[in-house]
Amino acid sequence: MNYKDEYADWAQSYDNFGAITDINEEEKAFLLSIFSKYKVKNALDCACGTGPHLYLLSKLGVDVCGSDFSEAMLKACKENLSQEGISIITKKADFRYLEKVWIEKFDAVLCMTQSIAHLHTHEDLLTAFKSMRERLNNGGILIMTQGTTHLTLQDRFRFDLVVNNQDFSRVFSRDISEGFQTINILDIYHSDKVSKMETNSVHIKIILDDKYKSLLTEAGFSKVNIYGGYDMSPYDKENSWKLIVVAER
Repeated sequence: MNYKDEYADWAQSYDNFGAITDINEEEKAFLLSIFSKYKVKNALDCACGTGPHLYLLSKLGVDVCGSDFSEAMLKACKENLSQEGISIITKKADFRYLEKVWIEKFDAVLCMTQSIAHLHTHEDLLTAFKSMRERLNNGGILIMTQGTTHLTLQDRFRFDLVVNNQDFSRVFSRDISEGFQTINILDIYHSDKVSKMETNSVHIKIILDDKYKSLLTEAGFSKVNIYGGYDMSPYDKENSWKLIVVAER
């Protein structure tokens, strides 16, 4: 299945979520703990977007590379890293076929912030997970995070104000249908100098804990750990606000 670049039109405004240098300290602590446990020295962020995890991992002393399907996001990523004086190898790659771009093996592969859900079929998901596994050293790990959980899919959380400051607001509106969610993004610029609205949307598959376990096991991973937060608490279908996967090769 061919996929379009859903970020082509808003890659330059994507970082209104926050600069790549805005580090989540809980996520940082989680990654430090996981990297220590699995002795991670190098990593590939295969859905690096505008570069926040490349920046974070570089600050943690990990030898990191990045790739992304979106040329627009990669362009923004390179600009962001350059502004911070950081040199990281980045390449355009479809994470279903990482072997076409990367011959290297890594201690960890990251696919963060629900990026994997842009794949819509079982076949494509399985192909991607097999490709990610093949880029791992023996004993390596795949890490994935997302904000979609059984809890957040409840209708009462359909609307979400994700950014709100003096000059800018970003609102999410989610429509769910037949195993997919369309996330509509409304950006409102309301400074003294600019007053305008912009809209974008992404259409992603709903993948939750049991599906991850099934797919990753089928792809050949030896163990699949599902957490409900950066504190590594077990995933709870009623209470977890995050879904974090750590799969062992």
